Amino acid sequence: MILQSRPRVLAVAHTAGRHAARAGGRDGGPLIAAVAACEVAGLTAIAASYLIAQTTASDEAEFIWFWLGMIAIELPVIAVIARRGSSAAARSAALVVLGFVSYAPKLLRDPSGPAYHDEFAHWRDTYDIVASGRLFQNAQIIPIIARYPGLHATTAVLVDVTGLDIWQAATVLLLLCHVTLLLGIAVLARAVGLGSRAAGLAAAAYGFNASFLYFDTQFAYESMAITLVVWALAAFAQALRGRPGPQRRAWCGLTVLLASGCVITHHLSTIELTVVMAGVSIAISLPGLARSDGWKGTAATAWGLTAFTGLAITAWIVFVAPGTVAYLSPYLGAGLSQLLHLAAGTGSGRQLFSASLSPWWEHDAAFAVTVIALGLAVGSLLMLRRWLRQRELPSGRGRALLVAYTALGLIYFPSTAFILSPAGAEGARRSWAISWIGLAIAVGPMVAWLLDWAARRSRMGTRAAVRIGLAAVAAVALVGGTAAGLDASYRLPGPYLFGSDARSDTPELDAMTRWFLDRFGPGNNVVTDRYTGLLIASYGLQNTALPSAGFPVWDLYSDKPGGPIGPPSLITELTSADFRYLIVDERMADDAPQLGVYFEGTEPTGFIRPDGEPVFKGRLGKFNTISWMTKVFQSDNYAVYRMSLPASGDRYQASPVRLRGKLTVAK
Repeated sequence: MILQSRPRVLAVAHTAGRHAARAGGRDGGPLIAAVAACEVAGLTAIAASYLIAQTTASDEAEFIWFWLGMIAIELPVIAVIARRGSSAAARSAALVVLGFVSYAPKLLRDPSGPAYHDEFAHWRDTYDIVASGRLFQNAQIIPIIARYPGLHATTAVLVDVTGLDIWQAATVLLLLCHVTLLLGIAVLARAVGLGSRAAGLAAAAYGFNASFLYFDTQFAYESMAITLVVWALAAFAQALRGRPGPQRRAWCGLTVLLASGCVITHHLSTIELTVVMAGVSIAISLPGLARSDGWKGTAATAWGLTAFTGLAITAWIVFVAPGTVAYLSPYLGAGLSQLLHLAAGTGSGRQLFSASLSPWWEHDAAFAVTVIALGLAVGSLLMLRRWLRQRELPSGRGRALLVAYTALGLIYFPSTAFILSPAGAEGARRSWAISWIGLAIAVGPMVAWLLDWAARRSRMGTRAAVRIGLAAVAAVALVGGTAAGLDASYRLPGPYLFGSDARSDTPELDAMTRWFLDRFGPGNNVVTDRYTGLLIASYGLQNTALPSAGFPVWDLYSDKPGGPIGPPSLITELTSADFRYLIVDERMADDAPQLGVYFEGTEPTGFIRPDGEPVFKGRLGKFNTISWMTKVFQSDNYAVYRMSLPASGDRYQASPVRLRGKLTVAK
């Protein structure tokens, strides 16, 4: 599948390169030919790294080939953007090329279907919309996504209009979002007041954030929402810089439209959009910073658009998605609490990269990204300070916008502390897609200034040293930024890995899922573990239990043979909800999951004993001795049981029949 998708990516890159040559005029010729050759070589190296990864659990060669390929496809395009002689059209074309080729790693990673946890959830929700023609159905795996149908509805429309299947339509949509995301950063940077070169460099720098290559290219609602956020901010900036009258009203209308699209697509992105708009509005309202002709009207416009976005997401949460608050609050509250305990010495933090499959130099590069970003941010602050003192910025609104986005970028640095918190790490990573908007806008002019400073040096060695140094910084940022976002088990294909969302799909699991659907039909309520549940709830079209402290279905697996069936309330709830099937992955008894959880993050911590043995060892065979459970399927690793649930409080009872064999079906 990887090799089949490669010609398509190469053809797209080649076509975009020809457009760049026509747009660039004197930027074409040998330069474009050299860049095109680098793209082909780089994409070939990435495909080679994936082929290596498919046959080895972890081999440093796969990482070396991958990053050589990524450096080959990205740095030459960034060089075209950074080149002083490049035209604005050539830089725009280069950003389009960069958007296409930077989507290639995710496309080649899983060209034919979902691979990540959230992708299975969004695929199932889209399937339900396509099949029924109705929104807001009960979602499996991640229930909250049903309340935010923007991505699913758009994909369903593409399926209906084009005749593509769901994954093909999603790929087209996400590729479009990915390319326009980079263009949106450049447009926003221009609206803030940067020139073509600095804006292009800002867009390129944004591509180094932890979410860009993989997380925001997956089939998930944030991948679409982040593009809507960036373009909403660009329209917002244009509205503030535009003249009062039809021009401003048009930009305000576009801001409202894009913000509304974000509201129905993703909760957290819209909340972050509102916060950024509020920060910009504060900067616009400061007389000493933003005073200019029409200053009060501009401030009123800013606050009006911010109020609309804030009220829109609030109304959506209250009337359409009331579960959003409960879904989001544990991450921030628990993360902050854990961080405070860590600072006080009363708690322990996460061990970074403790279960990572990636090599040591990726880990070092991940730490180096923050240091590099800090150095460039300090330089950007010094440059901004000089501009403000010497009044080199063209207008009060331009000053206010640049200050606001620089402040947004600085939020990245304190947010990195939450990586040490088990509960706050995920939220911190997701915030970087937003804070890097500001960081990239602040860094773009700084990099352009460094290149111009080097060009003015009389010594060729100085010019070469600066350019080589910046290229090395870009390479480290590319490696480290990506490594800080997702573990290698997500980024690279590979053999089966127990307890990994992205490497749990096997032919055996596919066969069991198809058998279950064919035998029992869709819509059955099923108890199973996290990784089996991804396939059963998506392609299997079943309804899987959502484990929690209030619904501890894991007790069915962890309880000792001969004892009671967990808390009586669990059996009562399973009975009332009509749960009829239980699926067991028998490897739970012997293997610890790569992600550290068998069901969900809220599960008890004692499922892996201090000696590394799972608590389930010796406890899964009990299902064959329970009178109200009947085994209906058995393969090498999976067993399926039909449950005739007893009354609450009943104990396990030995059954006179033990069913064995590779495949056993009970009528």
